[in-house]
Amino acid sequence: MATAPKTIVLIPHYNNLAGLKKSLSCVFHPVGIDILVVDDGSNAKHKPSLSALKAELNSRVNLKVIYLTQNKGITGALNCGLNTILEEDSHEFIARIDCGDTCVKNRFLLQEKYMDEHPDTSLVGSWVKWVNNSSGKALFSYKPPSENNRIKKKMSIRCNVIHPSSLFRLSIVKKIGVYPVDFAAAEDYAYFFKMAKYSKVANIPKFLTQTEHNKDGISRKNKKIQSKSKLEIVMKFGRKDFYLLYGILVNLILMVTPSKLVFKIKSHIR
Repeated sequence: MATAPKTIVLIPHYNNLAGLKKSLSCVFHPVGIDILVVDDGSNAKHKPSLSALKAELNSRVNLKVIYLTQNKGITGALNCGLNTILEEDSHEFIARIDCGDTCVKNRFLLQEKYMDEHPDTSLVGSWVKWVNNSSGKALFSYKPPSENNRIKKKMSIRCNVIHPSSLFRLSIVKKIGVYPVDFAAAEDYAYFFKMAKYSKVANIPKFLTQTEHNKDGISRKNKKIQSKSKLEIVMKFGRKDFYLLYGILVNLILMVTPSKLVFKIKSHIR
């Protein structure tokens, strides 16, 4: 990564080599883009080989892999990546995508263009579609608000910038630090809530990202822990208004609602 492009894509990886290859193959940029994969102590079967992964890359895409000797969890892997990017200090933007997720060909170019045109914005996401991780069947989609004021109003209800769709400035990371470690299974919600308190945030009103829904994923396995963390986040960062009360009520309900019912509700939201 001698002459770095404007954006580096941060991908944490743990025992999902097929998903990693799928995500790498979708990253494209007409000028150039970097990818940093942080392997979070995967077993030997899933340990990514840099030379093998390079075969999945499009032209003008550069790849670097960091290998952690022990599994630190997603927050630890993300923060390892962010600290490396901070040390290099050679990129303007950091983008996120998770193993198995994909994006449209011009996603990163569109997000860079948006940020160049809106220098007071530090975080931009997009609309997102969810698909079944094994069958690829479309499940549900989410169209978060695109304007800064609407996003901030509704942040107490749910995270209105979807993590795998995000791109944010290195400058905001320098200002607020890396992902918080005290909100289990909801580090992205806390991080973006904090970003929203310091700068403008936005979503591009287009489906730029497609993310996999895994019934055995972190959100399903740790639903009660995640709901508790979300409640703590809302209480800490939320504005003292109607949306704060609404968000508290929603998260209390989610703590006692079965995962299958939550999924059924989401599948009917368009």
